Amino acid sequence: MMLLVKYSEDNVLTAEKSASALYWMLLERKSNREYLYYGIPGDTKRSDLKKTFVVKTGILGERPTPLPQLLGREYWLITKKYETTDYPETAPYFLELDIPVTDEEPFGPKPYLECGGEQCNWILPGAFGLHGINGDPSRLADKNPGSSGCIRHKDEDIAYLYHLLGPERHPVRYYILDT
Repeated sequence: MMLLVKYSEDNVLTAEKSASALYWMLLERKSNREYLYYGIPGDTKRSDLKKTFVVKTGILGERPTPLPQLLGREYWLITKKYETTDYPETAPYFLELDIPVTDEEPFGPKPYLECGGEQCNWILPGAFGLHGINGDPSRLADKNPGSSGCIRHKDEDIAYLYHLLGPERHPVRYYILDT
């Protein structure tokens, strides 16, 4: 198969013209900013920025959103999505990351020593991922400490991602920077 890639004048990939272009995401964990790109995963110069989100990450130093680099990976994958209307903490949707979890405390990856050199304890069982706030904007406020490892989004933003992405067919790379 021949791949034709066109670049704009500033050498940015016009992603829609590339057969290898995919949706991918980048989280700047400390600034609570998340970016949705379409293009070559991990390469911002050869991808088009589609949308920027203001999010609330896990609690740094206590129950952080795990960094893939601390587990020898470059990125996580969004592999599943589902409705969570019966679970108020994450409603209306959840996009699951392939972060390893356990059935007993600390419920996340082990070893994961980002919490003052000790094993982090996420206190809640279940998957890590991106989810909504069930209509409660205070869950994104500066005063709110954050989620137990997950990434909170405005309900309209998580609905946008839920309806746009098809992770069961095309897993979405999710890069995290600790900036």
